[in-house]
Amino acid sequence: MEDRTEALDNLDFETFKHKVRLAYGMDLEACKRQQMERRLRTAMMNCGASTFLQYYNVLQSDSALLEEFVDRVTTNMSELFRNPEQFETLGAKILPDLYARNPNLSIWSAGCCHGAEAYTLAVLVEELLPPGSHRILATDIDDNMLARAESGVFHEQEMRNVSKSRIAKHFDRQSDNYAAKSALRGWITCRKHNLLEDPFETGFDLILCRNVVVYFTEEAKSALYDRFFQSLRPGGYLFVGGSERIRDYAARGFANPLPFFYNKAQPS
Repeated sequence: MEDRTEALDNLDFETFKHKVRLAYGMDLEACKRQQMERRLRTAMMNCGASTFLQYYNVLQSDSALLEEFVDRVTTNMSELFRNPEQFETLGAKILPDLYARNPNLSIWSAGCCHGAEAYTLAVLVEELLPPGSHRILATDIDDNMLARAESGVFHEQEMRNVSKSRIAKHFDRQSDNYAAKSALRGWITCRKHNLLEDPFETGFDLILCRNVVVYFTEEAKSALYDRFFQSLRPGGYLFVGGSERIRDYAARGFANPLPFFYNKAQPS
């Protein structure tokens, strides 16, 4: 009986994943099953669904629950200068190295959530680099997060790592929120993009993909890191999150000169 129940549960979840991919372009196959199931079962119970197929049918008819589902799957939590010491390294060592090779940097914040990372980059570019045609591309699969990113408005808690002097220089206070000034927003282009499905641009000097792939399977991560490698210029860097170190980086063609930073070697 337990084997039959387990088989039915597996079929239920596999059918759910297939339908989600067809309807919304989200590949849950690339996510670790146990972690993903845990994150979704609470939402299922809250809406009265006892199976994943019932949950899918509810999502089809309730746009608010669909937005909540996307938020749960994509882990939309971020803040400006998250892990400040890592961004200190980026500003002090990585950006000057990249600028010395290319005066017009192309940067990609992949899985940008509501844009906190992209605006952190814009602050550093504006403060630390001489004027140039620098470009920051911010992409995410979630339309709601992209809308927030385009607005450049952040809650007070999301600004806790930003110094008062930087806030005064780059943001305007709006009640309990902070809105990026137009000069800061001008560095950033927001675009919808599915890391598991869509083509990647090339020619980036720096790619940030931090705290995004933690729920991906090892196979999905491997494919993603290979695609990031191809998207970087020779000498470019991939900047990853604290729990996302690339174990076999050398076999992929990367060097690891600093923690969390992987460098694409230039041809000798």
